[in-house]
Amino acid sequence: MNTHHYLKIGVLGGMGPEASAAFYLRVIKLFQREMGAEHNYQYPEMLIHNIPSPDNVEAGVDDELKQYLLNSVTLLENAGMQLLAIPCNSAHIHIDSVIRHANTVVMNILEETARAVELAGAHRILLLGTTSTLKSGSYIPYLKRRRIEAIIPSISHQALITQAIMSVCNGRITDDTKQDILGIIDSYPGIDGVVLGCTEIPLIVNQTDMPVRCFDTNEILARATFERCCSRTL
Repeated sequence: MNTHHYLKIGVLGGMGPEASAAFYLRVIKLFQREMGAEHNYQYPEMLIHNIPSPDNVEAGVDDELKQYLLNSVTLLENAGMQLLAIPCNSAHIHIDSVIRHANTVVMNILEETARAVELAGAHRILLLGTTSTLKSGSYIPYLKRRRIEAIIPSISHQALITQAIMSVCNGRITDDTKQDILGIIDSYPGIDGVVLGCTEIPLIVNQTDMPVRCFDTNEILARATFERCCSRTL
């Protein structure tokens, strides 16, 4: 009955689980809004592999995590998935290894976000993310190539960001959690955008909470994955 022949989407998920679920729902909403999907057969095939990976908020971006990712690629490809997405910024420290290992198309949240920031005309952004993402500097080359300056939060602010991210992971978001993130953003005048460079952070705050332009990396990845899926281009 399905005559659309969309690419089959494999999700390297579980980092963390709620962000992966949010990514899935965002893709579904895009098919509803833009493709008029209503019946089950009007959506693409999707498979989420919930990876029980090591901690990747403050640590865990070493070779152990890389092996989990590569194993997940193999599992999803063996299941017939043609388009892979990782709704986790921290895991993208290994994106080059994942792309080399894969025989299918792999979306890159770093590249897609940098492109979205450039297209929006933002030149000086505050980059929020896990300690491991910021320490690795994984975003910096992508932003620099597009002449975008990244402002990194202070050590004290980073401690609050980590606490907020963990509140999503353990299901204990409070209004204080939101206010902590918004207070951090307000502490950096002169920016023309803020990149929510951890896919848990958009589950705490979004564009309606702030006057500055907000770049939701989970939404950006979902949009790019949706467009590639519909293009049917391998």
